[in-house]
Amino acid sequence: MSNLVKRKDFDRLFSELTIKNKKLWVINRIKELSQDIIDIAIRLASLDFINYVRITDEKITASNKVKGTRIKEPITTMNHPTAVGIDIIYHLDYKVLDFNEINSPIKGSGSKMLSAILTNLPNDWKVAVVMDWSGGFWDKMEEKYNDREWLI
Repeated sequence: MSNLVKRKDFDRLFSELTIKNKKLWVINRIKELSQDIIDIAIRLASLDFINYVRITDEKITASNKVKGTRIKEPITTMNHPTAVGIDIIYHLDYKVLDFNEINSPIKGSGSKMLSAILTNLPNDWKVAVVMDWSGGFWDKMEEKYNDREWLI
């Protein structure tokens, strides 16, 4: 398993991004996070159109908009007219990123999110796309990132 970072350390990293009007949060029950997951979250938050990143014990969700009042969730719903976002299920034991949902009404945003996730990610991570409704997007991404093992 990749290096684990203690909560106080990743909270400090994420609080610096909150100052820059980006909101990153991790659910309370997580006491340690993989450095790879932290890096993905930071790279997603660095995109100018991503404002919110939420990490659970199995997912990273990022978007420009949130839904909910008490528990805020980044919006990643397919075909949402204005939300740009991505929902990834991660499997640390197998080093697999499963792209669950992606929405990009603004042309090019989807590939920018993929680039932020896969750039500098160790090559032992595999990429999975279980349901492909994209009409060719994932085929293009598999061709672009052909140095990765894809599970489609």
